[in-house]
Amino acid sequence: MESQSSLSDLIESLKKDRVIGPGITEIRHIPPKDATYAPLRIHPAVEAALRETGIKQLYAHQAEGISVVRSGCNVVVMTPTASGKSLIYSVPIIETLLHEPEAKALYISPLKGLGQDQAQKLGSLLRLVTGIEDEKKQTLRAEIYDGDTSAYRRKKIRENIPSVIFTNPDMLHYGLNAFHKKWEPFFSNLRYVVIDEIHAYRGVFGSNVAHILRRLRRICEYWGSRPQFIASSATIANPQDLASQLTGLEFSLVSAASAPQSGKYFIFLNPLDSPYTEATRIFTKCLEAGMRTILFTKARKITELIYKWSTERAPLLAESISPYRAGFLPSERREIEQRLFSGELSGVISTSALELGVDIGGLDACILCGYPGSVSSTWQRAGRVGRQGQESLVLMVALNDALDHYIAAHPDVFFDKPHEACICDPDNPEIQKRHLICAADEVHISSSESVYCTESASEMIAELEAETLLKRTKNKKVLYSKERMPHRSVWIRSIGTPLKLRDENYKIIGELDGRRIYRDAFPGAIYLHKGRQYIVKELDLESNHAICVETDAHYYTHALSHEDVEVLGRPERVPAGRSRDVQFYQGRIRINYQVTGYDQKNIYDGTRIARHSVDMPEYVFETDAIWMMIERSLADTIRQKKYDLAGTMHAAEHVLINTIPLFALCDKGDLGGMSYAIYPETESPAIFIYDGFEGGMGLSRRALEVPHMWIDSSLSIMRECGCESGCPACVQDSQCGSANNPLDKDGAVYFLNYLLEDEMI
Repeated sequence: MESQSSLSDLIESLKKDRVIGPGITEIRHIPPKDATYAPLRIHPAVEAALRETGIKQLYAHQAEGISVVRSGCNVVVMTPTASGKSLIYSVPIIETLLHEPEAKALYISPLKGLGQDQAQKLGSLLRLVTGIEDEKKQTLRAEIYDGDTSAYRRKKIRENIPSVIFTNPDMLHYGLNAFHKKWEPFFSNLRYVVIDEIHAYRGVFGSNVAHILRRLRRICEYWGSRPQFIASSATIANPQDLASQLTGLEFSLVSAASAPQSGKYFIFLNPLDSPYTEATRIFTKCLEAGMRTILFTKARKITELIYKWSTERAPLLAESISPYRAGFLPSERREIEQRLFSGELSGVISTSALELGVDIGGLDACILCGYPGSVSSTWQRAGRVGRQGQESLVLMVALNDALDHYIAAHPDVFFDKPHEACICDPDNPEIQKRHLICAADEVHISSSESVYCTESASEMIAELEAETLLKRTKNKKVLYSKERMPHRSVWIRSIGTPLKLRDENYKIIGELDGRRIYRDAFPGAIYLHKGRQYIVKELDLESNHAICVETDAHYYTHALSHEDVEVLGRPERVPAGRSRDVQFYQGRIRINYQVTGYDQKNIYDGTRIARHSVDMPEYVFETDAIWMMIERSLADTIRQKKYDLAGTMHAAEHVLINTIPLFALCDKGDLGGMSYAIYPETESPAIFIYDGFEGGMGLSRRALEVPHMWIDSSLSIMRECGCESGCPACVQDSQCGSANNPLDKDGAVYFLNYLLEDEMI
């Protein structure tokens, strides 16, 4: 009751705060939900062990899931956080191990911290089941085998292979698949593969993991096993499709959640002050009220800045809060996770890196500094609090961003909207080619291939043969890799090799990949790490590193860029409607992207201090895109109505990109765009929206599956924004390479409204 009183007092203080209170657009209470249970007979030793941990009966979805796993089907479990998904696979796996001690299981987690957390829990359960506390005498063991496992420990694990191995996709790629002949007893007896948190496997990462899992299946077949796959997911629109995309197999779905859920207060806030300033104030208020709090940001820079501002605002809290984000070294992340779990830390500022289900203790409040970009991610982050049954608080501070303001002004859209689809693309040619080489090195590829279809991949295989990366045996029927250990040159969380950012002592302080290398690591760029500012002094693309020097600047940097679009091949016209004035297409394009300069902007209010030019090479990549070609007759009409044609196309491009995350599980930063008043190839206006990853992921194509909703939501954002000529809450974009010039909001409203009224979509 004390925590409930503290929460009520905190909410009242937020409402009465003269700066925070007026910006609150919604306070909604989600009532608690009681559990639903179902009977199920399980092994007596497992049942007794569960009772010792306090589990006396199973939730209905757990009983259903265990039954489906026992039937031998591949199964994907999609229930909310803290709903006991792990028991659905742990119980049948332990039962199998009790009857077949030689059987093996493989647990795959997207993050090492999550895998370590799960390994500790399963290890404790195994000790209770067997009644053997001495690890040296334990016959059923669970071991962690990842990048943090010492060479000595890895050797011991290979010499005495445990019943269950916990790993992540990186180690599966580099250390298990690549050296499978050292693991014959494991792969030949592999019965279960558990893929945890599959919603994390999207975009480039998910597309790489899809091939790592296909290669795992080939290796298992080589050693004579066909393991059963069990996947778990947060709530998304397409769990079965995603599980199938990742593995190439069919799945049954368990999704009827029956676990209890604690009550939650949701507060939506359109801030009057800077959103980062208000998020910082609310963060410190929560901590001072005794609420253990996590604050999620959307960017590494903001994570570091809010940490810095929080320690300046409340110096007494400095030792009890920490930033957490990708780019930290593994040892740094593990230390922060342990300090959170132990209660030593009462607050953490994190990017999405802490969104997944690693147990970080009993948190009470979750602050979202910016809409996470999807309903699914919002609920996943909200699930980090209230996990011990207490009422909790989730508060979203809208950024000066179109989608944020739309959600804050229309909370019903958030609560009533279906969850988004999670997209990965195993057919990305750049990714698939690299994994074909790895697969051929592991187990030679033949025409009778059951996982990779050599016929459909014949064009890629021919390219790899021409590059002498794949070779054929004398009878021409079998392909093998010319390169030994090609895995070492394949980075699975990016396309290409990540750039290493190093300080003056050559210590690695972070990594960047793809277009972010050019956008964030140009000479003069400000890079943030653990509250410290660094200025990039030297970028060496050949050696793949940048040298950074610590500084104390009152500004941040924003890249200015130029890009051109070239349509490749024969694009597909999409029959989006009857209009002759606008045609929709989808296909492949080539992007020529070049950073030409940068603005120095005031940290506190974003105003421009200075503009500098910079000499950077072009970054050229091919990707998937959708685009509109606008007939000159409509362009003439837009001009006749006194709208700026280039500004109209540019503003429409920005707002159309902003709304795609309403329908696909992605961030607008995963997408790019380019608009033309006159596109050279057609001599007419055009708007291109493309996947921001080399090779493409199919993200942009998702918009054309729901064209009317896509255009309508974009139009609503502009119409409901109170600004006159365009602002960050509607048509401006903080990452715009041309500094949001030109923009014509009224012209974009007319153009998108024309599309709807003309019944083209």
